[in-house]
Amino acid sequence: METLFKHFWLVFIVVTVVNGRSSWSGIQDRIRAEPELGPGYRRLYRGYLFWCNVPWLLMGIGILSGQVRWMPDFLQPRSGNPYVVAWWWAMAGLLFLGTVWMFAGGGAETLARHPGLPMVPPWSASKLRWFWLGLVVWNVAIGAAIMVLSPPPGGAPRHVPEAAEWAWALFPLFFVAMWCFVSILLASIGGWRVLARHYPAGSGFHGRSLTFRSAQVGSVSYTACLTLGVNAEGLHMSVFPMFRVAHPPLFVPWGDVTVRAGRTWFFPWIELSFAKSAGQRLRISRRLAEALARESSGRLRLPSLT
Repeated sequence: METLFKHFWLVFIVVTVVNGRSSWSGIQDRIRAEPELGPGYRRLYRGYLFWCNVPWLLMGIGILSGQVRWMPDFLQPRSGNPYVVAWWWAMAGLLFLGTVWMFAGGGAETLARHPGLPMVPPWSASKLRWFWLGLVVWNVAIGAAIMVLSPPPGGAPRHVPEAAEWAWALFPLFFVAMWCFVSILLASIGGWRVLARHYPAGSGFHGRSLTFRSAQVGSVSYTACLTLGVNAEGLHMSVFPMFRVAHPPLFVPWGDVTVRAGRTWFFPWIELSFAKSAGQRLRISRRLAEALARESSGRLRLPSLT
């Protein structure tokens, strides 16, 4: 377990790079359609890879240098460890610089003109500013809670006032609220909510259903939590009930589906785009797409790999 937490910062870097690479392949279509957006997309892509990896690179330096034992030590900002303190200042600096860029540097307008970046909803500039403010408030609240409960220098446990002990009884309510909040946030970022407005599923779907399937909707990955149904009329999509907040079932007729094939560094994929919601895309593995094609009565035809 210690080895896992000692190198867990690498997981964040790998996920950031993989998400960026996956989104970049979809952005290529936008650049081909509007070449003038190419320089902006490239700057945003490089900025995403750099700034999103700064905290985890700093964490790795602290651990690999032997000055910090493992990742949980970074949850003790009052310990006085200079590497831990530097990490917290870096996080605060990123929030500050991001806020300045979003509000005074034209960042919200830039992101609105360049949709498709990882974890950025395809919203207007004004909505993106509110979205960023929500992220800042959330991070500040979590940081403040950790700061209050963190042991002071010397390692003595910090006393939690008795008046706060009853708050643990509210933890289940808080957990449910956060579960719903994250589900709504992911549905907005990935575009599931937009698809639901254009392609609501009716009742009584009849066809072959494939459960525990994975797909990427926009920039959000749904791992082993999807049920994909297929028949001669179209594609039915739903998430498991425990994840269904803000994720109503979808049904897309085959006539509205456009198919594109591609490959990541190692694996081939199939990307489906939709006529009524051109900005939203569903990416699945080639193997899963072949299983859907076999059940579609020839309506889903897969192109060869490019």
